[in-house]
Amino acid sequence: MSLAERFGASIEVSGPDPDAEAFFFVKRPDSIDHDAFVTGLLGLVGTSGRLVLHHRSGFAVVRVSHERAQRLRRLPWIDTVGGVRFDPAQFAAVTGAPVP
Repeated sequence: MSLAERFGASIEVSGPDPDAEAFFFVKRPDSIDHDAFVTGLLGLVGTSGRLVLHHRSGFAVVRVSHERAQRLRRLPWIDTVGGVRFDPAQFAAVTGAPVP
């Protein structure tokens, strides 16, 4: 008998809506060329507006669905994918850089 059955409880585990979009931090391995990394991301995220920013140190911030982020995690040329809170307007105000 499980703990839930013992107490007459039901347990439901669910994640975010797979189609809901969010911002994700994506990091490449050091061995992957940055330009190839960015080109690959652009091919996967669909448009340049979804590649919010990137830096030659090896990371990018993208706006994609949770389901697409899960697929990015499986790629050998991507080290890390994690959700982040990102405010494009605040970023633009601080850096002066246009953010879609």
